[in-house]
Amino acid sequence: MAVYRESFIAYIDCEPPALLHGGFGNLLVPSDSVLPSPMIVLGGGELLSIPDWQTLINGSTERLDLSLSGVSEEIVRLAIEDAPSVAGADVHVGTIRYNGDWSIASILWENMFEARSLTVSRPQAQGSQVTRSITLTIVQGDSTRSRAPNAYFTDADQRRKHPTDAIFSNVGGITAGTSRRFGPRD
Repeated sequence: MAVYRESFIAYIDCEPPALLHGGFGNLLVPSDSVLPSPMIVLGGGELLSIPDWQTLINGSTERLDLSLSGVSEEIVRLAIEDAPSVAGADVHVGTIRYNGDWSIASILWENMFEARSLTVSRPQAQGSQVTRSITLTIVQGDSTRSRAPNAYFTDADQRRKHPTDAIFSNVGGITAGTSRRFGPRD
């Protein structure tokens, strides 16, 4: 059975830049195509949720919430201080892969979003334990409308954006059960 050693990583390109991973403890990561120089990644805590995302092609928008629970007081302090600078910043999301010694083997940057807000939840107390959570709301695509649905390759949508583009003109016929023979016509 395969063993996967990986965690979530997010780079928020605000001022100052923020770099979090979904594990405990801080890590030094080398520079790459996203990170301009070697940086310390702050251990965010236990990853509460990271929803699946889609690569939008001609879509309207996608809105996701990334939540971390069990964050330290230091992470909460930084989140509260830097929350105003986060809105509108580029957010690169990816996966850190570890080797057998739990050293960083590679970082795969999977997608880029735009930050909408960073919120800190009130600490939840259970006995002597206090759990703190932060949530980063990110969007991709045209997010000027609230909760806009995705648009899926329709000719009308494409012509609204680009009036002379007829690339999707045959989609209606294909999805209605008819087919078009592709290639040269005899």
